[in-house]
Amino acid sequence: MIDRTRYPDLHKPSKGYVFVVTYGRSGSTLTQALLNAIPGYCIRGENAHATVRIAQMLHLLRNETNFSERRARLAAHKSGTARTGLGNVGTPRDPWYGAELMDPDQFGKGLFDTFVREILHLPDGVRVGGFKEIRYINDPKFLPYHLETLQEFFPSARLILQTRDHAAVAKSSWWQDKDPKVLARRLAVVDEAFHSYRASHDNCFHLDYSTYRQGAAALQPLFAFLDEPYDETMVRRVLETALGHGRPGDKTDQANASSGVSS
Repeated sequence: MIDRTRYPDLHKPSKGYVFVVTYGRSGSTLTQALLNAIPGYCIRGENAHATVRIAQMLHLLRNETNFSERRARLAAHKSGTARTGLGNVGTPRDPWYGAELMDPDQFGKGLFDTFVREILHLPDGVRVGGFKEIRYINDPKFLPYHLETLQEFFPSARLILQTRDHAAVAKSSWWQDKDPKVLARRLAVVDEAFHSYRASHDNCFHLDYSTYRQGAAALQPLFAFLDEPYDETMVRRVLETALGHGRPGDKTDQANASSGVSS
């Protein structure tokens, strides 16, 4: 209750959050459109991977011993369990003066609350908020900690881990400046990171682009995961609507867009 009062924007969605975790040209914008067609959903688009920076700061503040040791000493001193005094901790003679007062959890809640308010701009009455992001491929080693951070700070957070056939991804103009072999290796690494994370987390759903090719009925498991009623008419309408956001001259993306199945 205290957190809801102090961080109202973070707790704005009544049923929590859904994040689409993927890479470029995986079909994520189609997934974004599908989710936003569900009543009460507001799933925003990309935000230049802003949340990873917050997660990195939290990782730093939680693992920097100059912070943690001083916080521990102050806590022990206050509880009366300290074997020694504070020494210079809490005085201007300490080169990390004030570090003992820093609370990473409150810091994270404050930043993510601001992120929701100033970046996501969720409307009043929203049931489920979130966003899709394609830049997880940039640092797959940090991906588990990043996803753990999202689930820690965003209430009732669920993740849709989206993949696509690597050869199809490479054909897109989005990756035209990349060596196909290098790209294939990078995609394989991030896909493995997705599958590994999902294996140990129940609130994750794997969605492959090929599911869209199977027709509307194939998406029923996604709606079951979201605990939302399956509306076949709505799903068909989304799938039949062209996105048309491929780069000019990209025949693969244009063909997908014209059929309503794009990235």
